[in-house]
Amino acid sequence: MQCYTELTPPTAVTHAITIPLLGPKTVNLVVAKSSLLQIFVTRTVSTDTDDGANFKVASVPYDARINDDETLEAAVLGGENQLLRSDRGNTTKLVLAAEFPLFGTVTGLARIKTRNSKSGGEALLISFKDARLSLVEWDPERHDLATISLHYYEQDELQGSPWAPSLSDCVNFLAADPGSRCAALKFGARNLAILPFGQADEDIDMADWDEELDGPRPVKDLSAAAVNGASIEETPYAPSFVLRLSNLDATLLHPVHLAFLHEYREPTFGILSSKLQASTSLGRRDHLSYMVFTLDLQQKASTTILSVSGLPSDLFRIVPIPAPVGGALLVGSNELIHIDQSGRANGVAVNPFTKQCTSFNLADQSALGLRLESCTIGVLSAENGELLLVLRDGRLAVVTFRVDGRTIGGLSIRIIQEANGGSVIPSGITSIAKTGRNTVFVGSQDGDSMIVGWTRKQSQAARRKSRAADSSTDFELDEEDSVDEDDIYATGPSVGQLSDLANAKGGELTFRVHDKLLSIAPIRDMTYSRPPPPPSVGSQGVKPAEALRSELQLSCAVGRGKAASLALINREISPRTIGEFEFPEARGLWTMCVAKPLPKSLQGEKGENAVGNDFASPVHHDKFMIVAKQDIDSFEASDVYALTAAGFETLTGTEFEPAAGFTVEAGTMGRDTRIIQVLKSEIRCYDGGEFSRSNSDSGFASPLT
Repeated sequence: MQCYTELTPPTAVTHAITIPLLGPKTVNLVVAKSSLLQIFVTRTVSTDTDDGANFKVASVPYDARINDDETLEAAVLGGENQLLRSDRGNTTKLVLAAEFPLFGTVTGLARIKTRNSKSGGEALLISFKDARLSLVEWDPERHDLATISLHYYEQDELQGSPWAPSLSDCVNFLAADPGSRCAALKFGARNLAILPFGQADEDIDMADWDEELDGPRPVKDLSAAAVNGASIEETPYAPSFVLRLSNLDATLLHPVHLAFLHEYREPTFGILSSKLQASTSLGRRDHLSYMVFTLDLQQKASTTILSVSGLPSDLFRIVPIPAPVGGALLVGSNELIHIDQSGRANGVAVNPFTKQCTSFNLADQSALGLRLESCTIGVLSAENGELLLVLRDGRLAVVTFRVDGRTIGGLSIRIIQEANGGSVIPSGITSIAKTGRNTVFVGSQDGDSMIVGWTRKQSQAARRKSRAADSSTDFELDEEDSVDEDDIYATGPSVGQLSDLANAKGGELTFRVHDKLLSIAPIRDMTYSRPPPPPSVGSQGVKPAEALRSELQLSCAVGRGKAASLALINREISPRTIGEFEFPEARGLWTMCVAKPLPKSLQGEKGENAVGNDFASPVHHDKFMIVAKQDIDSFEASDVYALTAAGFETLTGTEFEPAAGFTVEAGTMGRDTRIIQVLKSEIRCYDGGEFSRSNSDSGFASPLT
């Protein structure tokens, strides 16, 4: 580390996951960039706002244009914004909440739901190169990540035979159970580390306990052993253990991929492996097998519940599918194969080479001519059984499932046309994470990572069919309740769920880019150059800041393929002036975004938001500016301005006192609900809606010493 200086942190996204990390109701995007971890929050902003290039300072009374309950309520319930009725014209933006440099290269991310987390949200499990795990959670008091546990599996006795490859030469990957019961780390050639979570006696559902069949009810031992001053029951994890894949099954000699499956009562994972080494020169075809195991965490044992052999030799990934489809999707270079919970397989060939590579029975869509190497698949709509397929060149496709009665009868692939945004992603991606109902984040190592959203155009006939399907849901759910599911794993999707899936006719999808994370990776070449000449002042009044321009800059050729670009790197920030106005008496200014107070009709019982978290977007914030001024007679004062469509306008009729003195510092607190003004002799706290001054006895306003 002392041999070089890092000029810029890594920008290529290798892993991404959506998790409620900062709180129980938050939706956070966690992005890993090799050795850098970033935490983002999403914000919905209106695309109809007018930036405005011409500004002016005027005086305006504190009227309904700034804060008015009736106008605000009308805008929320049915006004121009129509936040509760439509999100048309809104864009999802990423806001960086925190970032942390890590001492190692991240190889996997997983979300784990633990008991008694500090923030009330979930924990994050991070895997590093050379078989290391770290379980972290968010600490709201320190505003930092707190490490819960560290796990190392680098012991020499776990390496196997002397001729076994080293850990750095093996492909290691992390998988977590959807129910947060355990996580699995495949490391080395044939080693599987299991880390259990939350296996305490109180987690057992005692409502279904039958003393005649299950024996006497377990009694909680209050004298639990203590480890480092804390009881074992307070620890969110149990001691981990390592399983040899050959102990699970003798044929698991060459594992390819592993993933935990949905809708099982016990931790259940599927393994794609072979007992023969893959070799195209020897003509080995259809030698892969897919096996499903259920784990007994207490006995540290497993049971085989499903096995499918004779699969194509070019399969390389398992994608677990949530309900109502269920099962797993096996991804190969030339085909896609879905295997349900009963072991029934349905596949589709995507190019003409499939017939030469395998004898497996597949539906023919070879006319598509797709190459699935390095592709990424994510869930687009679990209710409609739609998956989003991103190819290595960035093209988009949708994978849909066909329902035959109570089973999945097949799957098909539909290419998104360029006119509908099928080429909005210029390069292949490394990860995909769903950030909203109609938005996903796609991380890339070859170009910019971005938030991609979609809209669906549905015909009137499809809408009538969907309403008819909704009207028959109650009867189907009653029939589902009578099904006996006492086996150790789920029996598959219900009749009602599959009927809804069959009646859901997906309309035409249109994709667009909402936001981007700039990337300068990979850098192919670089050189020094002079900055370009300043842009001419156009109709928008764009002018550079001449005092901050450097003499030289670094020009880099970055990206691959269609994502290639020219990156100009400077040591200084070069802002551009989009508007200007004269303000000779100003000596300092502070801008802030303050949340609007909710109308009483939109507040809950305890003053909470009754319309959901959408109201907390920056669209419903007032934009203020506090200016410290000094005139020619050295008289000091402070004024507050509001940013409106006409420019900066002075607010009058508020409890803000301009003659109170010179402002030293100003800002917001309490999630942008309070304005703090620091004067030379006192501190004042104002409410964002009423500018009410707090009393000195309350602790919010007190003289400085």
